[in-house]
Amino acid sequence: MINVAGGGVRGLSCALYLLKQNHPVTIYESRQEIGNPVRSPGISKTISEDLIEKTSAVKTNFGWAFRREWFEKELAKIVTDSGGTIKLKTIAPENSINCTGGKTNSSGWPQTGSQYTNLVSWSGGITITSNIPNEFSLDSMEEDRFCFERGDGLVECWIRGDLPRPAQGWLEIMKGEHPTVSRNICADEAIAEGEEIAKNFIHSLRELD
Repeated sequence: MINVAGGGVRGLSCALYLLKQNHPVTIYESRQEIGNPVRSPGISKTISEDLIEKTSAVKTNFGWAFRREWFEKELAKIVTDSGGTIKLKTIAPENSINCTGGKTNSSGWPQTGSQYTNLVSWSGGITITSNIPNEFSLDSMEEDRFCFERGDGLVECWIRGDLPRPAQGWLEIMKGEHPTVSRNICADEAIAEGEEIAKNFIHSLRELD
């Protein structure tokens, strides 16, 4: 059995790659639920066609915008449908593949990520189109901020550092640690990292044979 620490997009993608190579996998996630709380944007340069409707995804100028929590839950479903196991509210064994990212512990997120350290704080907010703060432009991505409308009609605004307050307040506020440049925090970056981690692990197993 191969153990994977972290049930976010990175860990789920790592597990899926291993399962496709016929390796038994168990994911350990310290949160009580896959997909919540949300600490990363719902944006990706590409998305599988079968996930578009399931995640309320819509095409923007710089990628696909979707419900991040639904995206993670769909990946988790694929993992279990493929024979993988997911253990929630459980700390991973010491020999696990590290896919925990670099997030600090916070409400609903009891375990600190230990995979990356050179990350910076990003803040995100969900609102409606008429309530977007002046600091953002809809469907645009700059180096330190971006803003997009999802298929459910709600808008996500993300900025490096502190989040400005819109006139009517935010429907939801998110905060997470990510790379400095906005284009590097899309979901497909995490997918690629997870798959690369899995490939390296398989390679290390072959070297031991």
